[in-house]
Amino acid sequence: MPPNQEAEGGPVGDLPKIGRRCFVGNLAWSTSWQDLKDHFRDAGTVVYCNVTREPSGRSKGWGIVEFEKPEEAITAVSMFNGTEFAGRTLIVREDREDRDLQEPGSFRPRAPRGGDTSKSSGLQVVVQNLPWSLTSQELHEMFTPCGPIVSAEVVAGRDGRSKGYGTVRFETADAAESAIARFNDKEVEQRRIVVRMDRFA
Repeated sequence: MPPNQEAEGGPVGDLPKIGRRCFVGNLAWSTSWQDLKDHFRDAGTVVYCNVTREPSGRSKGWGIVEFEKPEEAITAVSMFNGTEFAGRTLIVREDREDRDLQEPGSFRPRAPRGGDTSKSSGLQVVVQNLPWSLTSQELHEMFTPCGPIVSAEVVAGRDGRSKGYGTVRFETADAAESAIARFNDKEVEQRRIVVRMDRFA
């Protein structure tokens, strides 16, 4: 296949570079990668787009959009975060996986469950695609079975509304690993949440 030919999920051949990718959460179950690509074209040139799916083919409710230029990704965040698409309010932010790159065009190997934790305490996890109504207290209660919790916070905007993600910090690394194993890809109030190690805390 030629380097720039598209397959399902977008073109192959060129690996993403730092700062060009956006995480898009709270997608409608029916949204395809092509729907997502067409919607985000207003922000710039989309060079890669993918909606993450289960082995059964069902959408997990989130995806990745990569642009040609970093400034286009910044535009996409400001343009689409908090807007409605296919009946759902989108969560659009910088894709943290971009920081896994050693240099433009090459991936750094990832740990099997929590990602690259070389800069992480191993105690804190990031929880994405949370239900809008979920509070910090409810997040704390949800993760209590994993082990002793130091803090749990749902991140909110200036208006006090949830941004759809949060952090949970545990007393032990084992508890953080347990949280990833137990809750990553779990459905909570019809939202499939993403739980991974916070590599910067």
